[in-house]
Amino acid sequence: MMKEKERLDKILANSGFGSRRDVKRLVRYGEVLINGVQVRDPEFHIDVDNDKVVINGEPLVIEKHSYFMMNKAGGAVCSTKSDRHQTVYEFLDAADNQKRLGGSLSTVGRLDADTEGLLIFTTDGELNHRLTFPKYEVKKTYLVHLRDKVSDQDKSVYIEKARQGLHIPSAANDPECDAKPCVIEFIEDDKCKITVTEGRFHEVKRIFIALENEVVYLKRLSMGTLSLDENLACGQYRSLTEEEVSALKELVK
Repeated sequence: MMKEKERLDKILANSGFGSRRDVKRLVRYGEVLINGVQVRDPEFHIDVDNDKVVINGEPLVIEKHSYFMMNKAGGAVCSTKSDRHQTVYEFLDAADNQKRLGGSLSTVGRLDADTEGLLIFTTDGELNHRLTFPKYEVKKTYLVHLRDKVSDQDKSVYIEKARQGLHIPSAANDPECDAKPCVIEFIEDDKCKITVTEGRFHEVKRIFIALENEVVYLKRLSMGTLSLDENLACGQYRSLTEEEVSALKELVK
């Protein structure tokens, strides 16, 4: 297997040492040691897994990717910019919301502005793609509050229709279609959990419209092997553990 090598100036820029121009100046001033040897070439390639980099006497920990989970707050949108709403990126510290070797931080899928709960951020484009690619049918579970209470008899109807797969109405640019089978578990007459494996636009809301009801509150509880950390208040986030990242990668191998 070939060793993964990256340019020194790219690594330093993505590690918060300034622009490419800034880090080139830093390197040329002789402030960088690679495996104990002074390097003055900004385009020098290093083995990111094995080479030891020291900047101004301090060892550099090279991060190839970042992984976070956030308890998304209602009202925030999953975009980098918005004229009308706060964006989920505004809840991130500047040190976390910066490029790594893998690129810029992105959300894994999107949640509607009024939806709360588990939102994953990563610079790992391959994992992001696999978690959202329909082929892998990654399960996503939501807590749903409904407009109308559901009788015990109708609960059975909801559960069975969801199990068979519902024909759901159109929304935005997504036409009416047959949704894949999903699982509904009632908690109370107007509260339930639903587990889906697709990522269609407004899918959960459209499923309950097809059941002649309406979602008035929606919160994502889990995605694949990852469940929302109950210690995170709305708008708070934390890094994923190595075990959590490994479990997600194993899920979509």
